[in-house]
Parts: sequence; structure tokens; C-alpha cells
Amino acid sequence: MRLHLISLLAASLLVAGCSDDVDIYEPDPLVDVENQFETETLWSQSIGEGITDVTVKLGPVYAYEKIFVADNFGSIAAIDHNDGKIVWQTKLETKIGGGPAVANEQVVVGTQQGEVVVLDANNGEIKWRKPVSSEVISSPAIGDGYVVVTSVDGKITGFDAETGEQKWFYDQLIPSLTLRGNSSPVITGGGAIAGFANGKLAVFILEGGHVAWEKTITAPSGRTEIQKLVDVDIRPQVAGTNIYVASYNGNLASLDARSGEVVWQRELSTHQEISISELLLLVTHENSHVSAVNRSNGIILWTQKTLNRRRLTSPASLEDKVLVADFEGYIHWLSRKDGTILSRDHLDSDGISASPLVIGDKIILLGNSGTLYAVKQETES
Repeated sequence: MRLHLISLLAASLLVAGCSDDVDIYEPDPLVDVENQFETETLWSQSIGEGITDVTVKLGPVYAYEKIFVADNFGSIAAIDHNDGKIVWQTKLETKIGGGPAVANEQVVVGTQQGEVVVLDANNGEIKWRKPVSSEVISSPAIGDGYVVVTSVDGKITGFDAETGEQKWFYDQLIPSLTLRGNSSPVITGGGAIAGFANGKLAVFILEGGHVAWEKTITAPSGRTEIQKLVDVDIRPQVAGTNIYVASYNGNLASLDARSGEVVWQRELSTHQEISISELLLLVTHENSHVSAVNRSNGIILWTQKTLNRRRLTSPASLEDKVLVADFEGYIHWLSRKDGTILSRDHLDSDGISASPLVIGDKIILLGNSGTLYAVKQETES
């Protein structure tokens, strides 16, 4: 029977215990920052009941001049990115665990009841819904005429994007104890790329689902089951002929997309999405340190450590700044040059766990309250 590590915090405490009543896993308090600029909220919009399970992968997506967003409780909406008004909204009678993904005028989400649901991006009408082998807690991928989804039991399934016909599936052997999370697959160049809880990354040929290559990003090590966790729970990032991926308790790596050969790798643990910003990889570590990494050689250029264990989101890059948000709903603006904290503002009292989205000069953030925000750096009058 497969077990999920639902709370990294609780598990770590059980293993480490306490010393002198000091909880080394408690988030650090915020250090005072003299804001170099303020944050302006352009609009906000309630889209549902919010996010209660912060281990699922729900984040806003921009396409067709609209923002597509979903919440834990079955609400999917298309939002006008200019003013935040709802274009359409559809309510599923089931909990959403992953998505949305958008392409070919279709929107796809995965549910915690083990379904894939595809909607029309223009009006929110459900086009088809199909079962998969277990719950989905990462975003499906859509492209090249396919929908591809990973489920928590280690299976990856490919569907015809128009009809919903299942075309193939692959069953990956995974450990009995894993983090509660899944890698969101990526469709590119006629293939689907996905990571798994056994520390492996694989590329599947869309037509037929055959494995083109498979590579171990991190091999299990250590004496305890928790030390052996090596889940690849993040969405692989593709740039040119390179794939960038990372694992928990393991490595950040660059691989050749054609062969799977490792270009470089370095020790770095994360379960948050990484982002590409020109020649940099921006990474939120497992302990909520934030680093900028040279993507040509894997050298860490800077690391911001003062937000330790504040359960940060993945980073987003906007011009010369990097933005992350935390479990208390604060947004932190860092210098892209050296990681210095430039400004901080409080946005959502329920916290923020979804990855930020950049559209032009504004950042879109989904609060755990179910409110979607558009913010930007306040301009001087």
C-alpha cells in the first residue's frame, strides 16, 4: 500500500525531535525591510472557495487574453486580465487537484476523484471527462492533439484531446512512501516529459506512449525511509535542447532532451516549480531559500536565506525583480541581480501557495482564500 508524506513538517519533527524546546522547523519571523517601492493592487476577484490542500498544483494560466484559474472545490473560471471580470465560470461537483492547462481552445483539469475534465476555453462547457487510475494532484498537459496526465499511483495516461479516447498508459514502479505531490507533464516536440516519485524522469512518444528514454535524477540513499525520498514532483522546464528538473532530497539537473544525458547536476532539494529567466534558473529550495542558478553550468549565483521555512511559492521573474509569496500571504520582491529583498506587502490572510503568473508588467496571484489578485510595482506620481 502506498503511503503519502502529507506533511513534511510533521515528518521531520518525528525524526528529528526537539532540543531545548526550540523548534528548528518553525518558519523564521520576517526581518524588517525598508521598502524601496510599494505594491499596487490593480484588481481582485473571488473565483471560489479557495485552496485548502496546498499540496495540489493549482495555478493561474494566461491564454487567449484571459486568465484561466481553478480552486480546490470544483470552480473553474476565465477572467479578463485587464479588469478581473469573470468571462465564464463552471462548477464541477468534484474537488480539483491539478490545473488548469490550456491549448487549442481547450481547458483541462484533473480531479481528486481520479478524473480528467476538458472544457471549451471560450464558454466553459464540458467537452468530455474520463476516469484515470487514481487521484490527480498535478496539472495535466495538453498539446499536439493529446492530453497527458500523471496520477498519484505512478501511472501516466495519454488521451485524444478532441474525443477523450484513451490512447495509452504507462505504469511506473514507485516507492511505498512518497511526498504528496506529482510532477506535471510537459508536451513538446511530439513527446511528453514527466518526473516520478522514484527519482526518475522519462520522455514518452505521444503516438503510442513508448518510452524514448528514462533517467534517474536522484537515487535513494540514507538509512530512513524519509531520507530516501527522492520524488520528482515539479514540472520539467524545457529551453532549446535542454530539460531542467529537480527532485526532493536530491539534485537540480540539466539534461539533453534528445538523449537524456546529464549536462550538469548539483545537489539541491526542492518540490516547487523552477522558472527560467533568461540565462538563470530561479529555484525555491525545500527549506524556502531562494537561489538564482546559471543554467549553462549549474553554478549558484546568489541565495536569499532570510525567508527560511516560510513555505514559499515558486519564483516568478519580472524585469529586474523576482517575486515569491508565502504561507501568511506576504509577497516578497527580490533583486534579480543579487537576491536582496527590495519590498514586501501583505496580500491574502489565508496565505498563497499557487505559483505566481506574469502578464506584461503585472503579477497574478491566487490566494488560498479563493481570491485572484493582479498586482504591480507602484509607479511614482
